[in-house]
Amino acid sequence: MDLFTHAGLGALCALSTPRRHKKISPWALVAAVGGALFPDVDFALFFIDPLAFHAYWHRSFTHSLIMLPLWGALVSSAVYVVSGRQQSWRFLYAYACLGVLSHILADLITAWDLQLLWPISDWRLSLGWVFVIDPWFSSLLLLGLLLAWRWPKAVGVSWLLLALWLGWLIVNKQEARHIGHEFAAKVDEPIEVEAWPQPFSPLNWKLIVSTEHGHWQAHAHLRSDASPLARWWPHPWLRDAAQAYEPLPDLSWHYHPRFSALGSTDAAEAVRAWNSDALKDFRFFAHYPARVTASNNNCYWFTDLLYVIPTQHPPFVYGACRTPDGQWESRRQSIW
Repeated sequence: MDLFTHAGLGALCALSTPRRHKKISPWALVAAVGGALFPDVDFALFFIDPLAFHAYWHRSFTHSLIMLPLWGALVSSAVYVVSGRQQSWRFLYAYACLGVLSHILADLITAWDLQLLWPISDWRLSLGWVFVIDPWFSSLLLLGLLLAWRWPKAVGVSWLLLALWLGWLIVNKQEARHIGHEFAAKVDEPIEVEAWPQPFSPLNWKLIVSTEHGHWQAHAHLRSDASPLARWWPHPWLRDAAQAYEPLPDLSWHYHPRFSALGSTDAAEAVRAWNSDALKDFRFFAHYPARVTASNNNCYWFTDLLYVIPTQHPPFVYGACRTPDGQWESRRQSIW
């Protein structure tokens, strides 16, 4: 999720702690918000190696439940020093850990998976209920914060609002998956059916039915009519993307092969490119790898359908290109 939402969740967690009718300590609030923001310090690693960052580093060690006590200690120690030791370190430590935990749980409900047990295991988990930036979720959180700040006893109402919103999203996800399963019944040998939250509306979902050789994809708006808000987004590229989510009666499915691009006869060479060491990191990262057509005959390009927004250029397009000496070299296409 975005930093604003993480900070707000950390603050709401702090306001929810029992205080025997006393106002919350400002430094406790700082520790909780600092803890809620801390896990995304791993973004600094993006500038070292963008692909390794996405494949291995992001949402791994800083988002690990096992490492949480250490990150809480770092945050609380920093707040302890900055505060001039006005609060006990142990007191600040509890709030910092609460903030870090809120960040991990908030990211867990998005589509980007977490290594919760790092370094013991590289197992990853994502619940996929909320798009990574959800202005409606953030707005409810802001409303809840205002209620809890003005009337501390209303903090339960704040959590109830967020719980109701999440409950509705979970119901939407199950409806979207049901639509995917109905389509999968018409497909030869489906191996996976999933639905992922999308931007612009809580009713927008990416549906994916995977087979051995490719993926069927649809962008659904879970109503019989198009979203009335889709044409009011402020920029043309936002409007185009928002209007690309199709109401259920008009829902269309598109096939994306793993290796055989449309009209190509080089699937065998594309398989060799995909399995080369040059794409080792991208293979680990990609959930739904699909071939991307390109004019360069020496390169074979792939993207991950999970992160593709309709009408927009895929944000992750990596390729393996033959060098003059016959080796494979990794490259990334610019998104601009």
